[in-house]
Amino acid sequence: MKRVVTIGSLSNEKLVSYDEVQEKIMRQTLEALWFEGILSCDRTDRTWKTCGISSGGQPVIYSCEAEEKYSFGRIKIVKGSLKREGAPCTDLHLFLEELVLNHLDGPQVPSFIHELLETLAKDYQSRLVIPDCIPDQDRHYDALESHMTDGHPYHPSYKSRLGFSLEDNQTYGPEFNQKIHLYWVAVKEELMDTALSTGYTEEELYGQHLTEKDRQRFTRILEQEGDGSKYVLIPVHPWQWERKLGAVFTHQRINRQLIPLGTSESPYRAQQSIRSLSNRKRNDASYIKLSLSITNTSTSRILAHHTTQNAPRISDWLDDLIRQDEFLQREQFHILKEVMGVSFRYEEMSTVQYQSAYGTLGAIWRENISTYLLEREDAWPLNALMLVQKNNEPFIRKVIDQHGIKRWSEALIQTLVRPIIHLLYSHGIALESHAQNIILVLEDGLPKRMIIKDLHDSVRYVPNTLLYPQLAPNLHPEPETHRKFNRYSFIHAAHVSEVRDYTYDAFFFICMTELALTLEHFGLPEQEFWRQCAATIDQYQKEHPEYRERFEWFDLFSEEALIEEMTKRRIYGDSELFFRKVANPLRRAREGLL
Repeated sequence: MKRVVTIGSLSNEKLVSYDEVQEKIMRQTLEALWFEGILSCDRTDRTWKTCGISSGGQPVIYSCEAEEKYSFGRIKIVKGSLKREGAPCTDLHLFLEELVLNHLDGPQVPSFIHELLETLAKDYQSRLVIPDCIPDQDRHYDALESHMTDGHPYHPSYKSRLGFSLEDNQTYGPEFNQKIHLYWVAVKEELMDTALSTGYTEEELYGQHLTEKDRQRFTRILEQEGDGSKYVLIPVHPWQWERKLGAVFTHQRINRQLIPLGTSESPYRAQQSIRSLSNRKRNDASYIKLSLSITNTSTSRILAHHTTQNAPRISDWLDDLIRQDEFLQREQFHILKEVMGVSFRYEEMSTVQYQSAYGTLGAIWRENISTYLLEREDAWPLNALMLVQKNNEPFIRKVIDQHGIKRWSEALIQTLVRPIIHLLYSHGIALESHAQNIILVLEDGLPKRMIIKDLHDSVRYVPNTLLYPQLAPNLHPEPETHRKFNRYSFIHAAHVSEVRDYTYDAFFFICMTELALTLEHFGLPEQEFWRQCAATIDQYQKEHPEYRERFEWFDLFSEEALIEEMTKRRIYGDSELFFRKVANPLRRAREGLL
């Protein structure tokens, strides 16, 4: 039986790791509660204080050394500075009791606390297996995905993985780098929908993942268990089959509408999103993204039917625009196309079964990064740039020492900012371009170009403000049931400001801010980082006066930016949309240039 990495008897090293995880969760929680105005604080220079409530109803003072950053007013607490009543604060449970449970009045407070405690258990468990430094043989994209262990840099419940036990976490969590085998089921063709990208065939995409032995075995099972109908094969995450689908689809199994086939031969590696897997035997095989009925960073990881069917349409549309765009061709910008989507037709179910089955049986095939890499190029997940390894060595130190912070940061900012603002200004398109969705391509350690992935529900635009509205894809609309439980997920926006704010939120507020704060440690002042960003945007606008009107529509130099309040959603629910206006560092930096 597999040994599960648990707390057990704690050595000094394990105690240090446990305290570090507690401290990280407390810091990120307090930073978010202050930034979103959920908790008030008193500030004296760099000392920040807030008042909690003890179990006896008495006030309790928490204090720390903190700073409101130039970057959107993000709040950063100095590591190790958090205190309770003047003594070091080391107890996450007491912290949550006094600052959250006894102090905040929201319908989701208990579930918010639950997510934080699940994050504690799973992050601590993963830290016990993290190597001191990433081995040389793992410094390639697919392996690096498994080493991205920090989770969301802002979200307090950055590794909650609700639904996973500790044994599940060890088996399927990317940090543990276990070999995972896909489970396969066959579903009657009339109950499945398949969408395919131009230039690809189902046979080709299935052939990358199924061996001849797999096919022969599955054929024998269908001959024995099926009813002679035509069936469609669909890969399933093994956890999803064991913990969800076997029970949810009982009716379909009994009626031979769904036939379990078992696991295929090829081993896979979990990417940092957990539900996307890469084939360990074929480094050119497409990645497969699977429905997974867990909640991580407060988001359900199912795959809605309309997203699987829209994925190839959105990818083909964006790919065509990119190939016809001279600017993006010069930038060597690409996307990893989502080339096939498969989903069960949930509308064929009864209302009762629909509610439990929606989004649970689907998959998306995504192009492999090797499709776009040239000789001498390396590809890194962008959040590798923020990674500090267990031995306290920043992952990027070697390449910055090689090229110098000035040259390296300028290359990075140009590489990232120019394609994103061109898509926005020229085409009227915003992408959910946070660091997990961006792949940085380097040559000899220097940033060269970027590739973006995960597009099926991460695009936003106003249809009639597109540069080429006649080319926009005809999308499957999301059902009303989907809108009810995920009001933040939509593609068609009503106003251009929503498109611009999507770029602010994902790209500038999270991604670029974290880079700015990281590069501070290498001698690049935060203000200088944003000055370079502003100068890059300003230069682009001078080069493209034909978009002058669109610069006003998608105003990146507005005085304020609208940012989603993710923590308020976790505490107060989704009955209303939570956003806040914050000072825009691009505006402040540009004013310094003028």
